[in-house]
Amino acid sequence: MTKSDDAWKALSQINDLIKVADAKAGVVLASAGVLGGIVVRAVPSPTQWRESWFHTGLLLLSIALVSVSILLSLRAFVPRLRTGGSRSLLHFDNIARRYTTAADFSTACRALFEQHERLQDAVITQLWATSKIARRKFRSVTCAIISLGFALLTALAAGVLGN
Repeated sequence: MTKSDDAWKALSQINDLIKVADAKAGVVLASAGVLGGIVVRAVPSPTQWRESWFHTGLLLLSIALVSVSILLSLRAFVPRLRTGGSRSLLHFDNIARRYTTAADFSTACRALFEQHERLQDAVITQLWATSKIARRKFRSVTCAIISLGFALLTALAAGVLGN
């Protein structure tokens, strides 16, 4: 196995981790939607808020936490086209911006593939850029899961302690 093969394997692993983060974000988004629907239906009418202020407050807090979880999950799905210094020939946005024809790209790509060191650098640069994307996604999903957990605990507390 060559050094380039190792770099390609690492890039593939990071791409797989991005898929995991996206799957987690989807599960959190769906769960937050279900919990949010349940909690919204449990909120008493505004005329009853004074009588059950603690119960209502917990439910409204749960709705706020569900909303935060939804926003963080959606943030994980927002594509990032630029990560800073990456000019890799292996990134779709760079390819689309730099080459107006397939022939121009083909020439540049063939030249890259014929130069082992340059190819290795391109794969490593793409690995760096993709890692930054994965990190951002996992941070968003982690915060979304925590927010959803607190929303669930708050909703449960409202159910147990309320009314």
